[in-house]
Amino acid sequence: MLIQGAFMHVKDSVTADRFLALLADAAPQGHYFVAQPPPGIIMTAAIDWRVILPDNAAAAELANALWSGYESLVKPLGKRSRQDKPGIFIQIKNLAGDCDQFTVGTDVDKKDGLLHRVKESVAVLSSRSNDAVLREIEQTSSSDYWRSFSGQS
Repeated sequence: MLIQGAFMHVKDSVTADRFLALLADAAPQGHYFVAQPPPGIIMTAAIDWRVILPDNAAAAELANALWSGYESLVKPLGKRSRQDKPGIFIQIKNLAGDCDQFTVGTDVDKKDGLLHRVKESVAVLSSRSNDAVLREIEQTSSSDYWRSFSGQS
């Protein structure tokens, strides 16, 4: 199971490294990655970070951490119109490519709503194969696009 995301309307106020440090501390079972496109590749709208989770219990732990990250790093950046309100785009994706996606701060604006959405999405999308999760970790780790996040920013 992949949970990946991007920051919306935060400018340079929140970095993926800072956000992942908070997530990794609160939900240590995940395998954390930061997008780092190869030199010469310019990305304007992309996924900033990715977490590969070993099981559904890890997803519940990560959902709590996502809310904490939103509350402490993104939400304080201010209330704006719905079009440019700071938020976190979240994509919950299985290894077959099926996904659910939403924005914390607009589509989901309460902790209980986020926890429920993640739980339901993971229940529908989760893989029953540990081998598939291990293959995804290996593929992401060996990619030129993703840098493994060690907790050091």
